[in-house]
Amino acid sequence: MLILLVMLVVLALDQGSKYWIMHAHVNGTLGYTGAWNDLQGLRAFLSGSEVAAKNAIPQNGNFLVLSFTPNDAALWGLGNGNPWAVRLLLALTAVFLFLLVFFTLRTRKTLPKLSRVILGLLIGGSIGNLFDRIVFGYVRDMIYAKFINFPIFNVADAAICIAIALLVFEAFFKKVGVFEVFEDEYRALFRLPSREEAEQARKERKKTKLSRFEEVIPEDEEEEPIAEESHDNGTDPVDRGDGSKAD
Repeated sequence: MLILLVMLVVLALDQGSKYWIMHAHVNGTLGYTGAWNDLQGLRAFLSGSEVAAKNAIPQNGNFLVLSFTPNDAALWGLGNGNPWAVRLLLALTAVFLFLLVFFTLRTRKTLPKLSRVILGLLIGGSIGNLFDRIVFGYVRDMIYAKFINFPIFNVADAAICIAIALLVFEAFFKKVGVFEVFEDEYRALFRLPSREEAEQARKERKKTKLSRFEEVIPEDEEEEPIAEESHDNGTDPVDRGDGSKAD
């Protein structure tokens, strides 16, 4: 339930803010009347000198500024809008989201609370940007941290970044987190040894200083003594048993 709640909050804030800045700001204040999926026409409109000056909210802001910016690049401007880079990102995002939801549904009852918040942020942010790319062909960015000149982002991007930061915190300061729970489910799904069994096997290999491909030879298996070879060539005298020897 916590995962779903966080996901819905992220989606509501992300899509609500994007809808507002498109219709109330770009349509209403700036006067755009073209199609939203016409990326070239939209960029040409936003790049106009008068429109570009009014696109920032507030116009004299020095800290955070809202400025609608369609982003068809891969990630934070990478790829320079290359269509193959965008398609690759879209495919990777879809695969990542599928695996994330799949393992989340299977482990939702055993996840700690912090892990549930992390997954809610990741899923909500991923769905928000994936929706943009499918419907509009670009991601609707709007938040500009002017004081550090950070690339323009949106609520979905912020949710994903917060989730990654929490993942790092969880990995260092929590005994059990997303990675451990997902790994346990992965091992159970593919009938692999558990984490405890794998760790015990690693310790045994380290203790015996053997690699995983070497076999331990039992200590009770001793080498059989090699029988001494007889050097009798038929010329030695034969003992008769009475102390004398035959020639």
